[in-house]
Amino acid sequence: MTTNSATTTTTSLINADITLLIAEQTDLPTLLVLASTNKHLNSLINTYEHSIIKSKITTAIPNPLLQPPLGSVLSSHSSSTRQILPPWSFQVATELERRHARTEAMFNISTVPPTPLISAMFRVPSFAALPRQQFTQLVNLFKRACCLADHICDLALLVKIPAMARELSAVDPYVVQKAIHRTRQGFIKGLEPLDLALLTHLAALGGMAYAEEMGELMSSDPEGLERMVAFKETILREGSAALWGFLHPKEGEVIEGNGPPSLPPRARGSGLGRYIAGKVEGVLRDLHAYEMGLKERDHEEAEGEGEGEWADKEGVREGGWDDDDDDDPFVVLHGLHQTVMGAFPKPVEEPKDDEGDAVIEDESEQWEGEGVEYEEVDIEGEDVSSEEEGEIEEEEEVFPVEPREQLILEVVRSAVPCSV
Repeated sequence: MTTNSATTTTTSLINADITLLIAEQTDLPTLLVLASTNKHLNSLINTYEHSIIKSKITTAIPNPLLQPPLGSVLSSHSSSTRQILPPWSFQVATELERRHARTEAMFNISTVPPTPLISAMFRVPSFAALPRQQFTQLVNLFKRACCLADHICDLALLVKIPAMARELSAVDPYVVQKAIHRTRQGFIKGLEPLDLALLTHLAALGGMAYAEEMGELMSSDPEGLERMVAFKETILREGSAALWGFLHPKEGEVIEGNGPPSLPPRARGSGLGRYIAGKVEGVLRDLHAYEMGLKERDHEEAEGEGEGEWADKEGVREGGWDDDDDDDPFVVLHGLHQTVMGAFPKPVEEPKDDEGDAVIEDESEQWEGEGVEYEEVDIEGEDVSSEEEGEIEEEEEVFPVEPREQLILEVVRSAVPCSV
Protein backbone atom coordinates (compact mmCIF):
# COMPACT_ATOMS: atom_id res chain seq x y z
CA MET A 1 0.00 0.00 0.00
CA THR A 2 2.84 2.33 0.90
CA THR A 3 4.61 1.50 -2.36
CA ASN A 4 1.52 2.29 -4.42
CA SER A 5 1.10 5.60 -2.57
CA ALA A 6 4.74 6.55 -3.17
CA THR A 7 4.43 5.61 -6.84
CA THR A 8 1.31 7.73 -7.19
CA THR A 9 3.03 10.69 -5.55
CA THR A 10 6.08 10.34 -7.79
CA THR A 11 3.89 10.09 -10.88
CA SER A 12 1.98 13.22 -9.84
CA LEU A 13 5.23 15.15 -9.35
CA ILE A 14 6.50 14.05 -12.76
CA ASN A 15 3.21 15.01 -14.38
CA ALA A 16 3.33 18.38 -12.60
CA ASP A 17 6.89 19.03 -13.84
CA ILE A 18 5.91 18.12 -17.38
CA THR A 19 2.84 20.35 -17.17
CA LEU A 20 4.92 23.29 -15.96
CA LEU A 21 7.46 22.79 -18.75
CA ILE A 22 4.62 22.78 -21.28
CA ALA A 23 3.13 25.88 -19.64
CA GLU A 24 6.40 27.78 -19.99
CA GLN A 25 6.53 27.03 -23.74
CA THR A 26 2.85 27.70 -24.47
CA ASP A 27 1.49 31.03 -25.64
CA LEU A 28 -0.64 32.85 -23.10
CA PRO A 29 -4.13 32.38 -24.68
CA THR A 30 -3.54 28.63 -25.02
CA LEU A 31 -2.21 28.45 -21.47
CA LEU A 32 -5.31 30.14 -20.06
CA VAL A 33 -7.56 27.77 -22.03
CA LEU A 34 -5.53 24.83 -20.70
CA ALA A 35 -5.99 26.07 -17.13
CA SER A 36 -9.75 26.28 -17.58
CA THR A 37 -10.14 22.68 -18.72
CA ASN A 38 -9.20 21.02 -15.44
CA LYS A 39 -9.41 22.04 -11.80
CA HIS A 40 -6.08 20.38 -10.98
CA LEU A 41 -4.33 22.10 -13.91
CA ASN A 42 -5.90 25.42 -12.96
CA SER A 43 -4.64 25.08 -9.39
CA LEU A 44 -1.16 24.01 -10.54
CA ILE A 45 -0.77 26.84 -13.06
CA ASN A 46 -2.05 29.47 -10.61
CA THR A 47 0.28 28.18 -7.90
CA TYR A 48 3.32 28.53 -10.15
CA GLU A 49 2.10 31.64 -11.98
CA HIS A 50 5.15 33.76 -11.05
CA SER A 51 7.73 31.18 -12.11
CA ILE A 52 5.87 30.40 -15.35
CA ILE A 53 5.54 34.05 -16.36
CA LYS A 54 9.10 34.90 -15.29
CA SER A 55 10.44 32.06 -17.41
CA LYS A 56 8.36 33.12 -20.42
CA ILE A 57 9.43 36.77 -20.15
CA THR A 58 13.13 36.08 -19.58
CA THR A 59 13.08 33.78 -22.61
CA ALA A 60 11.36 36.41 -24.77
CA ILE A 61 13.52 39.26 -23.40
CA PRO A 62 16.97 37.76 -22.66
CA ASN A 63 18.54 41.17 -21.90
CA PRO A 64 17.98 41.70 -18.14
CA LEU A 65 18.28 45.47 -18.58
CA LEU A 66 15.13 45.45 -20.74
CA GLN A 67 13.04 43.08 -18.64
CA PRO A 68 10.09 44.51 -16.66
CA PRO A 69 11.35 46.62 -13.74
CA LEU A 70 10.73 44.64 -10.54
CA GLY A 71 8.75 42.20 -12.69
CA SER A 72 5.95 44.69 -13.33
CA VAL A 73 4.78 47.01 -16.11
CA LEU A 74 2.23 49.78 -16.51
CA SER A 75 -1.09 48.85 -18.10
CA SER A 76 -2.19 50.61 -21.29
CA HIS A 77 -5.78 49.45 -21.78
CA SER A 78 -7.42 51.89 -19.34
CA SER A 79 -8.68 55.26 -20.49
CA SER A 80 -8.20 57.00 -17.17
CA THR A 81 -4.86 55.86 -15.78
CA ARG A 82 -2.02 53.39 -16.21
CA GLN A 83 -2.16 50.87 -13.41
CA ILE A 84 0.79 49.06 -11.85
CA LEU A 85 0.30 45.37 -12.66
CA PRO A 86 1.18 42.60 -10.18
CA PRO A 87 4.80 41.43 -10.68
CA TRP A 88 5.35 38.36 -12.87
CA SER A 89 1.62 37.87 -13.32
CA PHE A 90 -0.64 36.87 -16.20
CA GLN A 91 -1.62 40.56 -16.39
CA VAL A 92 2.01 41.51 -17.06
CA ALA A 93 2.32 38.86 -19.79
CA THR A 94 -0.96 40.01 -21.33
CA GLU A 95 0.20 43.64 -21.38
CA LEU A 96 3.50 42.69 -23.04
CA GLU A 97 1.64 40.71 -25.70
CA ARG A 98 -0.73 43.64 -26.21
CA ARG A 99 2.23 45.96 -26.78
CA HIS A 100 3.84 43.50 -29.17
CA ALA A 101 0.65 43.15 -31.21
CA ARG A 102 0.22 46.93 -31.39
CA THR A 103 3.81 47.46 -32.51
CA GLU A 104 3.43 44.82 -35.21
CA ALA A 105 0.26 46.52 -36.42
CA MET A 106 1.76 50.02 -36.42
CA PHE A 107 4.78 48.85 -38.43
CA ASN A 108 2.99 46.42 -40.76
CA ILE A 109 4.48 47.11 -44.19
CA SER A 110 1.73 45.09 -45.92
CA THR A 111 -1.13 47.32 -44.77
CA VAL A 112 -2.92 49.22 -47.55
CA PRO A 113 -3.00 52.17 -47.31
CA PRO A 114 0.25 52.38 -45.30
CA THR A 115 -0.03 52.86 -41.56
CA PRO A 116 0.72 56.39 -40.30
CA LEU A 117 4.23 55.42 -39.15
CA ILE A 118 5.12 53.53 -42.35
CA SER A 119 3.81 56.49 -44.35
CA ALA A 120 6.06 58.78 -42.30
CA MET A 121 9.05 56.50 -43.02
CA PHE A 122 8.38 56.82 -46.76
CA ARG A 123 8.61 60.61 -46.40
CA VAL A 124 12.25 60.30 -45.29
CA PRO A 125 14.17 60.20 -48.62
CA SER A 126 17.01 57.95 -47.43
CA PHE A 127 14.53 55.48 -45.89
CA ALA A 128 12.23 55.44 -48.94
CA ALA A 129 15.20 54.74 -51.25
CA LEU A 130 16.07 51.47 -49.49
CA PRO A 131 15.36 48.16 -51.25
CA ARG A 132 12.47 46.21 -49.74
CA GLN A 133 14.66 43.81 -47.75
CA GLN A 134 16.63 46.65 -46.21
CA PHE A 135 13.44 48.61 -45.55
CA THR A 136 12.06 45.58 -43.71
CA GLN A 137 15.23 45.48 -41.60
CA LEU A 138 14.77 49.18 -40.87
CA VAL A 139 11.19 48.54 -39.77
CA ASN A 140 12.43 45.83 -37.40
CA LEU A 141 14.84 48.34 -35.85
CA PHE A 142 11.98 50.75 -35.19
CA LYS A 143 10.00 47.94 -33.57
CA ARG A 144 12.97 47.55 -31.25
CA ALA A 145 12.85 51.29 -30.57
CA CYS A 146 9.19 50.91 -29.56
CA CYS A 147 10.20 48.25 -27.01
CA LEU A 148 12.86 50.62 -25.68
CA ALA A 149 10.32 53.44 -25.33
CA ASP A 150 7.99 51.09 -23.45
CA HIS A 151 10.79 50.14 -21.09
CA ILE A 152 11.66 53.79 -20.46
CA CYS A 153 8.01 54.31 -19.54
CA ASP A 154 8.02 51.32 -17.15
CA LEU A 155 11.14 52.58 -15.37
CA ALA A 156 8.75 54.76 -13.39
CA LEU A 157 7.99 51.63 -11.36
CA LEU A 158 11.50 51.64 -9.88
CA VAL A 159 10.35 54.76 -8.05
CA LYS A 160 6.61 54.21 -7.69
CA ILE A 161 6.66 50.71 -6.20
CA PRO A 162 9.12 51.58 -3.37
CA ALA A 163 7.19 54.82 -2.79
CA MET A 164 3.94 52.85 -2.45
CA ALA A 165 5.58 50.66 0.15
CA ARG A 166 6.28 53.83 2.13
CA GLU A 167 2.74 55.15 1.59
CA LEU A 168 2.78 57.22 -1.58
CA SER A 169 0.42 59.79 -0.06
CA ALA A 170 3.15 60.75 2.40
CA VAL A 171 5.64 61.42 -0.42
CA ASP A 172 5.69 64.74 -2.26
CA PRO A 173 4.37 64.01 -5.81
CA TYR A 174 6.92 66.47 -7.22
CA VAL A 175 9.73 64.49 -5.59
CA VAL A 176 8.35 61.26 -7.05
CA GLN A 177 8.04 62.69 -10.57
CA LYS A 178 11.51 64.19 -10.35
CA ALA A 179 12.97 60.83 -9.27
CA ILE A 180 11.16 59.09 -12.13
CA HIS A 181 12.55 61.63 -14.60
CA ARG A 182 16.08 61.18 -13.25
CA THR A 183 15.78 57.38 -13.47
CA ARG A 184 14.67 57.57 -17.08
CA GLN A 185 17.40 60.05 -17.97
CA GLY A 186 20.05 57.84 -16.38
CA PHE A 187 18.91 54.86 -18.43
CA ILE A 188 18.89 56.89 -21.65
CA LYS A 189 22.41 58.22 -21.07
CA GLY A 190 23.68 54.63 -20.85
CA LEU A 191 22.23 53.52 -24.19
CA GLU A 192 24.29 52.66 -27.25
CA PRO A 193 24.46 55.26 -30.06
CA LEU A 194 22.26 53.12 -32.34
CA ASP A 195 19.48 52.97 -29.74
CA LEU A 196 19.71 56.72 -29.19
CA ALA A 197 19.47 57.28 -32.94
CA LEU A 198 16.45 54.97 -33.20
CA LEU A 199 14.63 56.67 -30.33
CA THR A 200 15.28 60.09 -31.88
CA HIS A 201 13.87 58.99 -35.22
CA LEU A 202 10.96 57.11 -33.64
CA ALA A 203 9.89 60.35 -31.98
CA ALA A 204 10.43 62.21 -35.25
CA LEU A 205 8.30 59.71 -37.18
CA GLY A 206 5.63 59.98 -34.52
CA GLY A 207 5.68 63.77 -34.88
CA MET A 208 5.37 63.54 -38.66
CA ALA A 209 2.47 61.09 -38.39
CA TYR A 210 0.80 63.31 -35.78
CA ALA A 211 1.02 66.35 -38.04
CA GLU A 212 -0.49 64.32 -40.89
CA GLU A 213 -3.35 63.12 -38.67
CA MET A 214 -4.10 66.64 -37.45
CA GLY A 215 -4.26 67.99 -40.99
CA GLU A 216 -5.50 71.58 -41.25
CA LEU A 217 -6.00 71.71 -37.49
CA MET A 218 -2.22 71.81 -37.20
CA SER A 219 -1.88 75.08 -39.11
CA SER A 220 -4.95 76.68 -37.54
CA ASP A 221 -3.77 75.93 -33.99
CA PRO A 222 -1.41 78.71 -32.79
CA GLU A 223 0.29 76.10 -30.58
CA GLY A 224 0.24 73.36 -33.19
CA LEU A 225 4.01 73.01 -33.51
CA GLU A 226 4.46 73.11 -29.74
CA ARG A 227 1.88 70.32 -29.36
CA MET A 228 3.76 68.23 -31.90
CA VAL A 229 6.96 68.70 -29.87
CA ALA A 230 5.01 67.76 -26.73
CA PHE A 231 3.73 64.61 -28.45
CA LYS A 232 7.29 63.57 -29.36
CA GLU A 233 8.23 63.93 -25.70
CA THR A 234 5.14 61.95 -24.66
CA ILE A 235 6.21 59.05 -26.90
CA LEU A 236 9.34 58.65 -24.77
CA ARG A 237 7.39 58.98 -21.52
CA GLU A 238 4.43 56.74 -22.39
CA GLY A 239 5.95 54.38 -24.97
CA SER A 240 3.97 52.66 -27.72
CA ALA A 241 0.69 53.52 -25.95
CA ALA A 242 1.16 57.15 -27.06
CA LEU A 243 1.57 56.14 -30.70
CA TRP A 244 -1.32 53.70 -30.57
CA GLY A 245 -3.69 56.05 -28.75
CA PHE A 246 -3.20 58.88 -31.26
CA LEU A 247 -2.53 57.06 -34.52
CA HIS A 248 -4.54 53.82 -34.19
CA PRO A 249 -7.70 54.66 -32.22
CA LYS A 250 -9.29 51.21 -32.30
CA GLU A 251 -9.59 50.59 -28.59
CA GLY A 252 -11.22 52.16 -25.56
CA GLU A 253 -14.62 53.38 -24.57
CA VAL A 254 -16.50 55.83 -26.74
CA ILE A 255 -16.56 59.29 -25.18
CA GLU A 256 -18.69 62.18 -26.34
CA GLY A 257 -17.20 65.58 -27.15
CA ASN A 258 -14.12 66.81 -28.99
CA GLY A 259 -11.57 66.35 -26.23
CA PRO A 260 -8.32 68.33 -25.85
CA PRO A 261 -7.10 70.33 -28.88
CA SER A 262 -4.05 68.06 -29.22
CA LEU A 263 -6.24 65.03 -29.95
CA PRO A 264 -6.40 63.96 -33.63
CA PRO A 265 -10.00 63.85 -34.96
CA ARG A 266 -10.01 60.07 -35.49
CA ALA A 267 -8.91 59.46 -31.89
CA ARG A 268 -11.55 61.61 -30.20
CA GLY A 269 -13.75 58.62 -29.39
CA SER A 270 -10.85 56.64 -27.91
CA GLY A 271 -10.40 56.47 -24.17
CA LEU A 272 -6.69 55.77 -24.54
CA GLY A 273 -6.42 58.67 -26.99
CA ARG A 274 -8.03 60.99 -24.41
CA TYR A 275 -5.59 59.80 -21.76
CA ILE A 276 -2.55 60.41 -24.01
CA ALA A 277 -3.94 63.81 -25.02
CA GLY A 278 -4.02 64.76 -21.35
CA LYS A 279 -0.36 63.79 -21.05
CA VAL A 280 0.52 65.85 -24.13
CA GLU A 281 -1.22 68.89 -22.65
CA GLY A 282 0.75 68.34 -19.42
CA VAL A 283 4.04 68.27 -21.32
CA LEU A 284 2.97 71.40 -23.19
CA ARG A 285 2.42 73.19 -19.88
CA ASP A 286 5.87 72.06 -18.75
CA LEU A 287 7.39 73.46 -21.95
CA HIS A 288 5.67 76.80 -21.42
CA ALA A 289 6.84 76.93 -17.80
CA TYR A 290 10.38 76.02 -18.84
CA GLU A 291 10.48 78.73 -21.50
CA MET A 292 8.96 81.28 -19.14
CA GLY A 293 11.51 80.42 -16.46
CA LEU A 294 14.39 80.89 -18.87
CA LYS A 295 12.99 84.21 -20.08
CA GLU A 296 12.61 85.43 -16.51
CA ARG A 297 16.14 84.29 -15.69
CA ASP A 298 17.51 85.99 -18.81
CA HIS A 299 15.77 89.19 -17.74
CA GLU A 300 17.26 88.95 -14.24
CA GLU A 301 20.73 88.38 -15.65
CA ALA A 302 20.28 91.36 -17.95
CA GLU A 303 19.59 93.39 -14.81
CA GLY A 304 22.73 91.94 -13.21
CA GLU A 305 20.99 89.53 -10.83
CA GLY A 306 21.53 85.84 -10.32
CA GLU A 307 24.69 85.57 -12.40
CA GLY A 308 26.61 83.69 -9.73
CA GLU A 309 23.88 81.15 -9.13
CA TRP A 310 23.38 80.48 -12.83
CA ALA A 311 26.97 80.81 -13.99
CA ASP A 312 27.21 77.03 -14.47
CA LYS A 313 23.78 76.65 -16.04
CA GLU A 314 24.73 77.67 -19.55
CA GLY A 315 24.48 74.06 -20.75
CA VAL A 316 20.82 73.90 -19.70
CA ARG A 317 20.01 77.35 -21.06
CA GLU A 318 21.59 76.54 -24.41
CA GLY A 319 19.83 73.19 -24.71
CA GLY A 320 22.46 71.09 -22.96
CA TRP A 321 21.58 68.15 -20.79
CA ASP A 322 24.40 67.25 -18.42
CA ASP A 323 23.30 68.87 -15.17
CA ASP A 324 23.34 67.15 -11.79
CA ASP A 325 21.96 69.89 -9.55
CA ASP A 326 19.15 68.17 -7.62
CA ASP A 327 17.78 71.54 -6.48
CA ASP A 328 17.33 72.90 -10.00
CA PRO A 329 13.63 72.71 -10.95
CA PHE A 330 14.47 73.01 -14.64
CA VAL A 331 16.08 69.56 -14.65
CA VAL A 332 12.68 67.88 -14.36
CA LEU A 333 11.27 70.05 -17.11
CA HIS A 334 14.25 69.21 -19.32
CA GLY A 335 12.66 66.65 -21.61
CA LEU A 336 13.62 63.06 -22.33
CA HIS A 337 13.72 63.87 -26.04
CA GLN A 338 16.36 66.49 -25.34
CA THR A 339 18.24 63.94 -23.22
CA VAL A 340 18.19 61.43 -26.08
CA MET A 341 19.47 64.07 -28.49
CA GLY A 342 22.20 65.23 -26.12
CA ALA A 343 23.42 61.73 -25.23
CA PHE A 344 24.27 60.89 -28.85
CA PRO A 345 28.04 61.18 -29.43
CA LYS A 346 28.95 64.42 -31.11
CA PRO A 347 30.85 64.10 -34.42
CA VAL A 348 34.54 65.02 -34.40
CA GLU A 349 34.94 68.40 -36.02
CA GLU A 350 37.63 68.88 -38.64
CA PRO A 351 40.38 71.36 -37.66
CA LYS A 352 39.90 74.79 -39.21
CA ASP A 353 42.14 77.79 -39.67
CA ASP A 354 41.45 81.32 -38.46
CA GLU A 355 39.22 82.01 -41.44
CA GLY A 356 37.08 78.93 -40.82
CA ASP A 357 38.44 76.87 -43.71
CA ALA A 358 39.26 73.18 -43.20
CA VAL A 359 42.93 72.50 -42.52
CA ILE A 360 44.39 69.95 -44.95
CA GLU A 361 47.16 68.04 -43.21
CA ASP A 362 48.26 66.07 -46.27
CA GLU A 363 49.49 68.52 -48.91
CA SER A 364 48.98 65.91 -51.62
CA GLU A 365 45.23 66.26 -51.05
CA GLN A 366 45.29 69.99 -51.77
CA TRP A 367 44.06 71.17 -55.18
CA GLU A 368 47.03 72.52 -57.13
CA GLY A 369 45.06 74.15 -59.95
CA GLU A 370 44.04 73.32 -63.49
CA GLY A 371 45.54 70.31 -65.22
CA VAL A 372 45.87 68.21 -62.06
CA GLU A 373 44.89 64.60 -62.59
CA TYR A 374 42.85 62.71 -59.99
CA GLU A 375 41.25 59.32 -59.53
CA GLU A 376 37.55 58.96 -58.85
CA VAL A 377 35.35 56.05 -57.80
CA ASP A 378 31.76 56.17 -58.95
CA ILE A 379 28.77 54.91 -56.92
CA GLU A 380 28.99 51.49 -58.55
CA GLY A 381 32.49 51.03 -57.15
CA GLU A 382 34.16 51.15 -60.59
CA ASP A 383 37.28 53.23 -61.23
CA VAL A 384 36.77 56.30 -63.39
CA SER A 385 39.64 57.22 -65.66
CA SER A 386 41.70 60.27 -64.78
CA GLU A 387 40.55 63.46 -66.44
CA GLU A 388 41.69 67.03 -66.70
CA GLU A 389 39.89 69.50 -64.49
CA GLY A 390 38.38 71.21 -67.46
CA GLU A 391 36.77 67.96 -68.58
CA ILE A 392 35.06 67.20 -65.26
CA GLU A 393 31.34 66.63 -65.68
CA GLU A 394 28.98 68.32 -63.30
CA GLU A 395 27.74 65.91 -60.65
CA GLU A 396 24.38 65.92 -58.93
CA GLU A 397 24.59 67.73 -55.61
CA VAL A 398 24.56 65.35 -52.66
CA PHE A 399 23.32 66.62 -49.31
CA PRO A 400 24.95 65.24 -46.16
CA VAL A 401 22.92 62.77 -44.09
CA GLU A 402 22.35 63.57 -40.43
CA PRO A 403 24.72 61.46 -38.22
CA ARG A 404 21.94 59.51 -36.46
CA GLU A 405 20.26 58.73 -39.75
CA GLN A 406 23.62 57.74 -41.23
CA LEU A 407 24.30 55.33 -38.38
CA ILE A 408 20.91 53.65 -38.80
CA LEU A 409 21.45 53.27 -42.54
CA GLU A 410 24.91 51.78 -42.03
CA VAL A 411 23.51 49.17 -39.62
CA VAL A 412 20.69 48.31 -42.03
CA ARG A 413 23.00 47.97 -45.02
CA SER A 414 25.53 45.88 -43.11
CA ALA A 415 22.80 43.54 -41.87
CA VAL A 416 21.16 43.17 -45.29
CA PRO A 417 23.70 43.80 -48.08
CA CYS A 418 22.10 45.03 -51.27
CA SER A 419 22.16 42.29 -53.92
CA VAL A 420 23.81 43.24 -57.22
